[in-house]
Amino acid sequence: MTITTKLQYEVEKLDTIFEKTIDMKHNNLKAVEWQVPQIQAKKDYEDFEFQSSLEHISNDYLKIYKGYRYEAYKSWGFPKWKRAKLDGYEPEKYVSFVPTSVKGKIKGINGIDEDGIEILAKYDFEGAHRKFLLMAEAFSNTGFYLKTEEGESSEPIIINYYWKAPIYELSVYNLRPFSKATVIRVLRSNNQGKGFRTTSNRIVVHKNAYLELININLNGNDDINIDNIFIELEENSRVEVTDIQIRGKISAPHIFFRFSGKGATASVNPYFLATDDNIIDMLYLMRFYAPKTTGSINGKGLIKDNSKAVFRGFLDLKRGAKDANASESGYTLTLSEKAKAEAIPSLTVDENEVTASHAASISTIESEKLYYLMTRGFSLEDAKKLIAYGIFEPVVNELNKFGEDISQEVQNVVFQQI
Repeated sequence: MTITTKLQYEVEKLDTIFEKTIDMKHNNLKAVEWQVPQIQAKKDYEDFEFQSSLEHISNDYLKIYKGYRYEAYKSWGFPKWKRAKLDGYEPEKYVSFVPTSVKGKIKGINGIDEDGIEILAKYDFEGAHRKFLLMAEAFSNTGFYLKTEEGESSEPIIINYYWKAPIYELSVYNLRPFSKATVIRVLRSNNQGKGFRTTSNRIVVHKNAYLELININLNGNDDINIDNIFIELEENSRVEVTDIQIRGKISAPHIFFRFSGKGATASVNPYFLATDDNIIDMLYLMRFYAPKTTGSINGKGLIKDNSKAVFRGFLDLKRGAKDANASESGYTLTLSEKAKAEAIPSLTVDENEVTASHAASISTIESEKLYYLMTRGFSLEDAKKLIAYGIFEPVVNELNKFGEDISQEVQNVVFQQI
């Protein structure tokens, strides 16, 4: 069997491990799942756009993979998201390549090797919606391949995305055993039109490896940003994710953690800020398969004006995850009576001898805190801003270790929007 034929065979087995967002099964019983309505776009991407997406691809393995995803893409319609006020979607004019700037050791997706392709073939997931995930893969116009060497500790990698055209990202991270990596992804709005981004990121963190992933999404009021991330954790691996979501017409992060190895540990710390008519619809899902694993979701954010934030944290402990420790908390501060917040914590347990908890709260600024600051010379507005900024202060301080320019940029944007 040739390498190409072998690869085609592997790619065809895309359902080797397919993770659904909702997986309500117990023994031979399975819950009936509600299906998101789909709408066929009057004008969708077709063969011309797909062929254009191959113009910058010289990797035959990647071409084969993209071909399979394009065939799957054609069978799906765009979603009708009532919660996010999305009534289908019609793609913007396609651009086959979008520029990025990168600091650190990482390849473009065109440099993916057979190991990386096998990750794409082995792991699949729904993402925020199947259509958007397949869109990122079939029509990818940017993307990266990170493969560390065993035991390697690399310098932080910083990826800057420029929203001059619709962004379709396909990326794979392959952290070999005992290696360490930090990746910072920064998306900035150009505030000059309707930006659109959808991504497909697959990450495998092998035995005793460590990944720190920081997403900084500085969206504009007319931008739609859908970020799909799948993370596989093997034995004794560790992952820390910071997910910053600022504004956006629709901002929909979907981050899935799959604990397959004993002793794996992961945490995700979302920070969000919605203003005007923004809608931030977040989903962070941790699915535990292996024993003695630990996962935590800790979200904080604020909303104002007519904005809306939906915080969904799923903890799913499967049979075999004995002695797992899972926790979730979410806190939303509202600065307007018209702003809406929904907290949807979910916990499913199919194993004994586990520790699991979840909590969520929504509040306004306490009058006592405002009074205290105002008695010390702050105006009412300045007092509100100071208290609200306190939510983001820990993450801004943490970003300082990567340079004042990044932390200062986030601080400035937060202060401008509060």
